[in-house]
Amino acid sequence: MPVLHFSSSTNLKDLVGRRLVTNKISAIFELVKNSFDADADEVKVIIDPDADLLIISDDGTGMDLNDIKEKWMVIGTDNKKGENLTPKGRPINGEKGIGRFSVDRLGKKLNLLTLKEKSNKSVSLDFDWEIFEEQENTLIDEIEIDYSINKVLRKKKGVTLNISGLRDVWTDKEVITLEKRLKGMLSPFSDLENHPFKIILDCKKFGYNNKVLEPYKLNEISSLWVEMNINREKENEIISEVYRNGALIEENIYPNKYNFGPVKVIIYSFDKGDKQSFYHRFKENVKDYGNVRIYRDFFQIYPYGEAQNDWLDLEVRKSQGHFRFLGVRDIIGYIQIYREYNPLFIDATNRQGLEENQSLDDLRNFVKDEVMAKLEEYFFLKKHKLDDGQHIEHRVKITEATKQLTTVARDIHKFSPEIARQVVDLSKIIRSNNQEQDKIIRSQKQLVEVYKRLSSKETLLQGIIHQVLIRLQNIETAVWNQKIDLEDLEGIDEILKVIEDNEKFILGTAEEIKAYLLDARNYLLKKKEKININLYEQMNRIMGGFETTLINEKIKFIIDGSKQVMFKIDLNDLKVIIENMVSNSIKSLRKVDEREREIKISYEVSVTKLNIFFKDNGVGIDEEVIPHIFNPFYTTTESGFGMGLPIVDELVKGNNGEINLMKTDIGAAFQLSFNLGD
Repeated sequence: MPVLHFSSSTNLKDLVGRRLVTNKISAIFELVKNSFDADADEVKVIIDPDADLLIISDDGTGMDLNDIKEKWMVIGTDNKKGENLTPKGRPINGEKGIGRFSVDRLGKKLNLLTLKEKSNKSVSLDFDWEIFEEQENTLIDEIEIDYSINKVLRKKKGVTLNISGLRDVWTDKEVITLEKRLKGMLSPFSDLENHPFKIILDCKKFGYNNKVLEPYKLNEISSLWVEMNINREKENEIISEVYRNGALIEENIYPNKYNFGPVKVIIYSFDKGDKQSFYHRFKENVKDYGNVRIYRDFFQIYPYGEAQNDWLDLEVRKSQGHFRFLGVRDIIGYIQIYREYNPLFIDATNRQGLEENQSLDDLRNFVKDEVMAKLEEYFFLKKHKLDDGQHIEHRVKITEATKQLTTVARDIHKFSPEIARQVVDLSKIIRSNNQEQDKIIRSQKQLVEVYKRLSSKETLLQGIIHQVLIRLQNIETAVWNQKIDLEDLEGIDEILKVIEDNEKFILGTAEEIKAYLLDARNYLLKKKEKININLYEQMNRIMGGFETTLINEKIKFIIDGSKQVMFKIDLNDLKVIIENMVSNSIKSLRKVDEREREIKISYEVSVTKLNIFFKDNGVGIDEEVIPHIFNPFYTTTESGFGMGLPIVDELVKGNNGEINLMKTDIGAAFQLSFNLGD
């Protein structure tokens, strides 16, 4: 039986080349992925606008003439199909066998130079893509490609693509954009220790001299983030972790109700201070970086999470509750999926994103309903006040609204002058009220500043009184304990011994009160003095003052942390902070009889923070009280002054830190976070 064969004109080159790889950055991405799949340890992207040249060079396995003939030169043939891993064990990223035509998108001509591993002969090929375009009625296999084979003395394996006749102009801004995109190209979950892969950018005209592109380290900037994992080993479980200031503060495991395979998700939140730190570090705004990106194996799936790609509809969600939901300006996140374990996440035919299917919808719901919800729970747990930025935004919105009313009035005037006049009058009233509100807010701010200045000394005096009362309370406890102890004793020697021991404590505490008042007097007269201290030693020294009380109250006390941690802080501030926290815990623990009483202070150092965790297993804090615990003079006890936690809050802030209440099943727990290096 006669047979026919498909053939193709030279137009096929454009169909799978320039028309499919739509922009120059995507083209470079495809070629960098090819270098990764070739088990390269590094790939270098060199841009020389003056020489009209772009070079992409790697140190991968390379190709010989046979590889070029049977693989590289056969359009659409995917030599990686059916393979999941490279010889080095890397997950393969190439799939459709068209990445090679990205060079056509970048330039009119290509010189390909390659040396295969363990070979001493390099192959050089020259492509002129314009010949394919000029001979559009010619069959593609009739176009001749010149090549040469050369012996090499110095064996540098890999592939070098010399692309000339560039189709795009490369400016300073475009190279900066390329740098940012390449830095975000590698997955933050990548196992680069076992699979090292270095991306180097060189464009000397714009100041890039073989610059190694390091990924963004957001855990050094964001103060709150959430990680959620569905592991391959236990796909029926979701592991949830919440981090604040680099420390793990909540960990949960709960059933997985979603039907897609294993994934990893991490989303960082950025408050006002975090956004300023991000800009200071990277010279760009959080909103310009993007939002939640998807990575498959090692590489980003474009365009998810780019600055203009709100694929999760976070802005729509935020509009439904400004102080309940976070938008794309407030977060940066990463999602990790796997080609081997997530087969239902399928590439779209245009290489841009994934097919819209049930698995992708489920992933959207998982991110919004689980990860974002957990992040927002903690983000909005903090106290929120109407700051200047929010007030200005509110004022601008009202001004814009009145302008729109005026525009509407002009349109209405053609049909009903009377209604138009009423609309204009309404606009004037709104504008006038807005201006009056501005005056009131400004007056209130000035009044608050005056009160702050007037109350600062009073607050300090209240703090002094509070500290003295703590010590007097210790004396009262000692006297009360002495009375109980004497009732159980018979011999005069035992009685004298108890009296002597308690007398020493009472006299010692009295001396401590005198010393504290002298310290307080000096504290009023001097500025704060931050010094480097050994945290473990100072914690033990401060707790020594509570030793007798803790023994008598049968409270176990634990300090858990490295003995080598040095920390810069005002020593008197640290003393006041710890003493107030311990005093509050003792009051709470006195109400507990059914379990062993315990206070634990632990601390750990993250990249930029010192985190101190203060926990007790007392009666805890009632939920309705939580919003008020840092308010001055708010107290739930008859003997309290309501100044302990407010004083701690102010002193922690004064030492470049913050205090947050933590969730705990028993008792109360606080996280005190201090910036390192300040």
